Amino acid sequence: MSNIFTTSVKTSAGDGNLRRFGLLAFGDPNLDTVIAVDAVPRADQKCLGRRLDAFAGGTVANVACAASRLGVAAASYGRIGADTAGEFLRAEFQRAGVTTAYLRSMPGKVSANALIMLDKSGEKAVVYEPMPGPALDPETISQALVDSRMVHAMPYDLEEFVELSKLAHSAGTAVSIDIETAMVNGPAGLDALLALSDLVFMNQRSFSDILKKLPTAANVRQLLERGPSMVVVTRGAAGAIAVSRKQMVEQSAFRTQVVDTTGAGDCFNGAFIAALLEGRSLMQATRFACAAASISVTAVGARSGLPDREAVSALLAADQLPDY
Repeated sequence: MSNIFTTSVKTSAGDGNLRRFGLLAFGDPNLDTVIAVDAVPRADQKCLGRRLDAFAGGTVANVACAASRLGVAAASYGRIGADTAGEFLRAEFQRAGVTTAYLRSMPGKVSANALIMLDKSGEKAVVYEPMPGPALDPETISQALVDSRMVHAMPYDLEEFVELSKLAHSAGTAVSIDIETAMVNGPAGLDALLALSDLVFMNQRSFSDILKKLPTAANVRQLLERGPSMVVVTRGAAGAIAVSRKQMVEQSAFRTQVVDTTGAGDCFNGAFIAALLEGRSLMQATRFACAAASISVTAVGARSGLPDREAVSALLAADQLPDY
């Protein structure tokens, strides 16, 4: 195909459609415990809360589920504990249509957890407890990458990500990442992440915190000079900016009733990747992803509101913009 995925994102020519999976989600899923609060407490404050429920979560895991709901063959690569939460996380992947062949159960370990405090406006604060140790397993990673057209990661461990990127590109697999403020230790750290990646996602807060700039189209485009073929910055209710070496798109968000913003960015990323893997243009992918993310915030839980293709198409049609 001649499209922005094959021309702008480095991947092997000719074999993309022969691979089992469009997307490999690299990273451990976690259990999200969601508590409703009037306002998120500050340091040395206490507030009353109401436990809403426990949900399957994890940033890259949510991306895989979002892509799968939209028709992409997706697989999870990572670890769960040999506990009740781990069994639940595996079952939830399978319910979303995500393959768990590369999801390893670790004896004696506890699955990753997140505590999410959700205020009245639907905004959140998160405390995350990861599983210790590396997710990358030398005995299984190579085959998982060969099976996949793109791998998506949250690279908190730079040494591990260097190895993942090297193996992925050797296998002809494109590398997508989501960059958050906490994973970047100065300009050199950001440069390393950008140089190792093909597709880069950031939200507007991380962009501003890391670069000390507003996420304007011109400022986002400058990141292309450091290595990636495509950079996308999500801006919440303002939509998203996406740039490639030949194009720039600014897309507004779609009007919706916000219930819970947890996982909205993950839904956007999964939908954007899904559109790229189908050969859609940068504009089409950005518009499609904004529509999907707008639907995702209408239910409590990172995956509860993940839309299928019919729902996204209906929203696009209601906005008098035809589905691609």
